[in-house]
Amino acid sequence: MLKFWKRLSKRLGKNMIRRLLWRIGFNIYRISSEERAEFEGFERCLSGQTLTTVFGDDAGLLRNLKSRYARVNLPIAVHSVWERKGTSDTEPDIGLGGVDLRAFRGHSAYVWSHTGSDPRLARMKYFIYADAVRRKDSIGLLGKLREDAAFGCIGFDFPGIGFVSRDLMDSIFEINFLHKHLNVIERDDLRVLDIGAGYGRMAHRMLEANPQIGSYTCVDAVPESTFLCEFYLKHRGLQNRVQVVPLDEVEHKLLPGQYDLALNIHSFSECTYAAVEWWLMRIKTMNVQHLMIISNNPSQFLSSERDGKRRDYAPLLQTLGYEVVAWEQLFDDPAVRELIGVHDNIFLFEQKTAE
Repeated sequence: MLKFWKRLSKRLGKNMIRRLLWRIGFNIYRISSEERAEFEGFERCLSGQTLTTVFGDDAGLLRNLKSRYARVNLPIAVHSVWERKGTSDTEPDIGLGGVDLRAFRGHSAYVWSHTGSDPRLARMKYFIYADAVRRKDSIGLLGKLREDAAFGCIGFDFPGIGFVSRDLMDSIFEINFLHKHLNVIERDDLRVLDIGAGYGRMAHRMLEANPQIGSYTCVDAVPESTFLCEFYLKHRGLQNRVQVVPLDEVEHKLLPGQYDLALNIHSFSECTYAAVEWWLMRIKTMNVQHLMIISNNPSQFLSSERDGKRRDYAPLLQTLGYEVVAWEQLFDDPAVRELIGVHDNIFLFEQKTAE
């Protein structure tokens, strides 16, 4: 391909090629060494890597988890969006866009890190995002939480802000919201249940922000997620402070009176209605007082059914006595929402007792 472009460039001239590409909507420019480094980091992370070289002795646990999850006979074990389609252990075709387990913090179904193929545009969007975080970060997490780009994480370094990733910035927004309404940074009695925890991003950031949190439990219906969550939190030295509950143990390990706050960040939107209903009824039975939901739809609470249809589960929340007590847009400025392409709203529900 490179030889072809060199021959074409020699025959037509670089300016002619540039004009032709511009006419059909493309542009050519030389990226900086910094921009190149940011986007080549992901490929370097994968070069020559296998599950064993990345995860060591833990790699064998994944096969066991998949076998155990396949025997779970609960609505939460039936997937729509996260249904496995491929057969590769390294790059399972699960979720929206798949996941390469060797670089699970890179651009994947867990974190939509890329903002297109143009590094300059990506850097601009990340700066706009980071600047919005800086202005909204009332508890100073941007200066406290750190990003080390481990496991393929993509980010950019900005003067006066530091190195930021989607993982870091999303977490800062979400923790600020929770602190504003539930004082989560100053509490040592808070007990958190993270439903659809993915690779453990929020658990890592919450405990980094407040090491004194009473307890934190992660659960996910996808075996790869549970595997990654256990590995990642151990990598962060949090294995003794976070409980990761496999799917086949949720019924006897998640008990009433154990949790004050449940989190669901973009997970219910990728579940069937039956799975959402099971979880919400479980949360109600466990008497969890507060529930934070971030939906993939900015204004509706919709499930993802196996036939591609969506179903509104907002009436179910109301029936179970969970009412919205606070909500907030990630980005207050509509122009920023449009430029970034993120329209998320955060909702906090509270269980209302019958009068």
